[in-house]
Amino acid sequence: MNFNEFERDCLQAHNQFRLKHGSPPLALDRGLCNYAKEWAETLARRNILQHRTNNRYGENIYMSVGRPNLRGRDAVTSWYAEVRDYRFGSGAAFSLKTGHFTQVVWKGSKGLGVAMAKSGDRIYVVANYDPPGNYDGEFSNNVLPAISLHKLCAPQDWLYLVRCVEDMATVKRTVIIKKVSVSGAPNQPPPKPITISQADFEKGCLEAHNKFRAMHGTPPLSINPNLTQVAAKWAQNLAKRQKMEHSPNGKYGENIYYSSGQQVTPDMPAKMWYDEIAKYDFAKSVFNPYTGHFTQLIWRDTKQVGVAYATSGEKVWVVANYDPPGNVNGFFKDNVPPKK
Repeated sequence: MNFNEFERDCLQAHNQFRLKHGSPPLALDRGLCNYAKEWAETLARRNILQHRTNNRYGENIYMSVGRPNLRGRDAVTSWYAEVRDYRFGSGAAFSLKTGHFTQVVWKGSKGLGVAMAKSGDRIYVVANYDPPGNYDGEFSNNVLPAISLHKLCAPQDWLYLVRCVEDMATVKRTVIIKKVSVSGAPNQPPPKPITISQADFEKGCLEAHNKFRAMHGTPPLSINPNLTQVAAKWAQNLAKRQKMEHSPNGKYGENIYYSSGQQVTPDMPAKMWYDEIAKYDFAKSVFNPYTGHFTQLIWRDTKQVGVAYATSGEKVWVVANYDPPGNVNGFFKDNVPPKK
């Protein structure tokens, strides 16, 4: 059965990581790929990152912005990077911070289905696994530590693909390879997702907001430190809980952004929000859940904004709060003008 390059690359990355942990290789399954494609297209259509409900398979999900040449291994490497937060041993258990990693290397999983779908400059990736992993009480048997290299049967700059054993007679067929440095290799530490301060990030995000607002003739925003604190608190809450959802506090307007596996620049959240303009109907001028970020971004009556980010590994959450809030029913025509 034929599989495309993205599917094959994703499979190869999975099996490279699984080999490191003594798990057998996965095999691509066309039915699982079709199942994953269905959900990836749903996420792209809704412009949201969330797991499928009532899922009979294991599942990993990923979203990237501004990377048109995304490879399958980019998503898998992001999931595997959670290994740094995982505690191996008899007390091993499920954690929201490591659930993607543990599913990638879960020894009992045999089949893999993967798919991607695009929405503007966003790419959604879904991987499904059969049998599913992450079962309570089974982690120590299914999520093994990386193979130890401390007992070497060759020079220090050679790497075993299998464990060394005491009896040298039993390693006649062991394959060993020279260790080399490969750009983009899975064992490289991921880059920091944001490399500038909160203040500089907020300033850059403000500039991006005002650039887009000027295109529609709405006045520039200014920073409100109180809004910044509100945004920071919610961003930290999302990062701690590994969630992507709006704050229950309805006092201010709010836009949220999530990214994983890439460096995030200050203009990226505003650009993603603004790109929803493609789905906004200026003739009707009413609220639409698929364009709410865009309409809040350029809402004429909004005067102030506060922006903050929080990180967890290579994941980033960005929250922007607005005062006065936008997206008020009955006022869209006056507050969301078309481009000048």
